[in-house]
Amino acid sequence: ASLFNEASQVIMVRRDNRTVISMANDYKGALTEFALVVPVPTVLERGQIRIGDRKLFERIDAYSAPRLAEYFDPDPCRVNRMKDEVGRSAPAAPMMALERKRDQALGVAVEASYTVGEYDIVILSARQSDGLETWLRENGYRIPRGAAAALQPYIRQQMKFFVAKVNLEEQARTGAAHLRPLQFAFESERFMLPVRL
Repeated sequence: ASLFNEASQVIMVRRDNRTVISMANDYKGALTEFALVVPVPTVLERGQIRIGDRKLFERIDAYSAPRLAEYFDPDPCRVNRMKDEVGRSAPAAPMMALERKRDQALGVAVEASYTVGEYDIVILSARQSDGLETWLRENGYRIPRGAAAALQPYIRQQMKFFVAKVNLEEQARTGAAHLRPLQFAFESERFMLPVRL
């Protein structure tokens, strides 16, 4: 009950085949509990992900006011809280090899991983929705039961999954009181509105 988003804002710009998405969340709660999972059509390179400017959201919000109507719908895709990571005592190299084997058994591949600003980001691909659901649970993401059914259509379309969570050390270094917006871009012939899971 103490964790909620007052407002999630998404700015989407498309020109030719290039789409740029900026996402800002008014998140309240422990930063260890924050995460995003967004389907994307391709594996994003490090240069395609950056920290956005909150002033952009303020300017577009002001530009688009006044509104003639306001709609309030419950968010069916709430950001799922993630568990605190448990420290591991095993050596890093053998543990990483075991994790890769486990990922392969689940049909999940970590295509890329980056730290951008205060966010740790991984780009995942998956062959089966049950395996992806298990991977997310085993890596500390609290997702609702039956999430595999929601993930399956994206996997069928061979989409990747942009997963972001807060890196506490980097966040402390920024000195920012709020989480800064995330911005990412991709090239795709298909026009799509990504759904935050």
